[in-house]
Amino acid sequence: MRLINTTAVITGAGSGYGAALVRRFAAEGARVACVDIHLDSAQRVAEELKSGGGEALALPCDVADSASVGRMVAAVREHWGGFNALVNNAALTQKPARIAKTSEEDLDRLLAVNIKSLYHMAVHALPVMRQGGGGNVINIASVTGIRPRPGMTWYNATKSAMISITQSMAAELATDRIRVNAIAPAAGLTPMFESMFGESLESGIEQVLKTIPLGRLCQPEDIASAAVYLASEEASFVTGVVLPVDGGRLVG
Repeated sequence: MRLINTTAVITGAGSGYGAALVRRFAAEGARVACVDIHLDSAQRVAEELKSGGGEALALPCDVADSASVGRMVAAVREHWGGFNALVNNAALTQKPARIAKTSEEDLDRLLAVNIKSLYHMAVHALPVMRQGGGGNVINIASVTGIRPRPGMTWYNATKSAMISITQSMAAELATDRIRVNAIAPAAGLTPMFESMFGESLESGIEQVLKTIPLGRLCQPEDIASAAVYLASEEASFVTGVVLPVDGGRLVG
């Protein structure tokens, strides 16, 4: 097992990419804190892991709120003494719209969840990893942060910011033995994707598939496989990278 000495905090763990991440990390031997704004969703996934013999902890957290992040980190420390992996997966999307048609309220929440959450984690989580002698951070960005498309301007911008933050953090935290990398998925059929397209889901899938040379949507397991590599000792000399998991979208 590749993550036998890993204690991981994974946000957005109740569904989609996050649920696949915690399942795969646990299968590779990690202890996993399943963190989600919806505690019942996190608990379902954690109980599934524990019933399979894994070590899991379900915790509620609004990643856009500093106090909530602080309570979550304190709970992991109390339960396991610390952690050495952090996967910033929790995110919001936007409904496709022209630039000025996204409401300011929606924009503020998007920025708070997708960008400011990284600041809250830096304040509360990074000191724990530093005190523990290091570890690794994986930020789940998006291929749209590298090659944006019309209609998703503000979401694209948050993921571009995450990529920039990843690279800056990697340079700054290397001396603390903390590696920082990002994964840039193409669109996948997750609850977030469904909320983006709503009743236009089928046409949305058709539209997205036209942009992916390998001809399918990203699967949660694709992201989990990439994250296991980045969290493992196999990637011990890898930091500051942005790994597209996109079926060729960037070259198509």
